[in-house]
Amino acid sequence: MAVLSLIISAVALLGVMVSLLYQYQQTRIAREESMRTYHRELSEMAINDPALRACWTGGSIASLSDEEARQALFANMVVSWWLSVYLIKEMTDDQAGLQLEEFFRENANREYWARNRMSWRRFTDAASSKRERVFIDIVEVKFHSATTQHP
Repeated sequence: MAVLSLIISAVALLGVMVSLLYQYQQTRIAREESMRTYHRELSEMAINDPALRACWTGGSIASLSDEEARQALFANMVVSWWLSVYLIKEMTDDQAGLQLEEFFRENANREYWARNRMSWRRFTDAASSKRERVFIDIVEVKFHSATTQHP
């Protein structure tokens, strides 16, 4: 009887551990979603108000026309969105690659990445998530492929 009680207790403890792990993952996803929502709102403000762009990007798009700046900010939102989806494992490596192949067919998107790739690399290299670095590696591969096809 004591052995059965021990087994039941161990199974219950395992259930609690699995539940806590699941809650942790859900909390992390909710936190990331909240951060991405805030990022999107800031980006939208910069897209709609040229005076805010220097504050948002450190002036890196100040020399661009209004149209180019809006395209760059939107491209940033797209890449950020894909990174978010990739991080929560709702996008595979292959799916990311397919999205990025389409993305880099547009000159504005290739120009955006050419201007911002080092910032993205530094940011993800400083991150603790290996998955972030893998995503940027995929972006780089697709960017290089696109620039050889569309110089």
